[in-house]
Amino acid sequence: MALSIKVAGMSNCLTFYDRQMLEYWLRTKQSLRAVARLLGRDHAVLVRELARNGSGDRRKYRADIAQSLFERRRHKQHKGKLDKHPELKEYVVEGLKKEWSPDVIAGKLKGAGLGETISHESIYHYIYNKEGRYEGLFKYLRQGQSKRHKLHSRKKCKLPIPERVSIHLRPKEIGERKRYGDWESDSMIFSNQRQILSVQSERKSKLIRVHKAVNKTADETRNALVKTAESVPKELFLTITFDNGTEGFKHTEIKKEYGVATYFCDPFASWQKGGVENANKLIRYYLPRNTDLSKLTDRDIYELQEKLNNRPRKCLNYLSPNEIIQQVVH
Repeated sequence: MALSIKVAGMSNCLTFYDRQMLEYWLRTKQSLRAVARLLGRDHAVLVRELARNGSGDRRKYRADIAQSLFERRRHKQHKGKLDKHPELKEYVVEGLKKEWSPDVIAGKLKGAGLGETISHESIYHYIYNKEGRYEGLFKYLRQGQSKRHKLHSRKKCKLPIPERVSIHLRPKEIGERKRYGDWESDSMIFSNQRQILSVQSERKSKLIRVHKAVNKTADETRNALVKTAESVPKELFLTITFDNGTEGFKHTEIKKEYGVATYFCDPFASWQKGGVENANKLIRYYLPRNTDLSKLTDRDIYELQEKLNNRPRKCLNYLSPNEIIQQVVH
């Protein structure tokens, strides 16, 4: 009695041994369905094998030729654009080492004169495939994660903030980024320490301001907002959008002092102030959660701030926030 070689959990991809057995059983004039049972394979797998690697003729099927065709096709399928074009790969890797995002690299390539372009998704695919992981390219990404993580939702709750105005009452032009001067504010906390970073981001230009604060209190946040307000022309400081943390309790003092309007996101809906959240991710690349802020001076923080403000951004047509602000001011 013939012995089936089927192995539990085996893939539909035939091995060279499978092809040798297929050639043998075909030469004994067994039907294709009978051979499929003997090999422990689905009949459709063998039909596809004959069509792709045997010219559809069972009488001319040879295992060695079929294996050669399969390996050639597999190599061709797995060779991506970066593997085919060394100059393109060199440009992409150099861009990653400059801490450019795949979006920025793909945009810059259009004017690089290499004759080849690539999408940001193709760059991500290369970073996360086997070869890219071996090269450790994911370490150059903003978050430095070897895998992409899903977002998690949280239950909403109400927090008492004096004179709180909902983000839903904010003028439509702010949400659509039709003008300059609309800011978002947030706090970045770090492990096992009271010191934080108070971060502000201008919605349209992506300009950011980063200030080291002693703690996450309303007074410290107010002081950081004053520094931000004093660093830009009055016409570029019109509104501020907060989350519902306690650090925003003294927003009324900023309103009166600078004549700005203030708005608050829904509880636990940080995505509603996505500009500053994105700025936080940029900063996290350089300052992970376990960073000791006591070892960083105000000058260190300022240099990091300006490094990000001089970084090209896709949403700004690959200009930097500082370049945009210079155009607006002048």
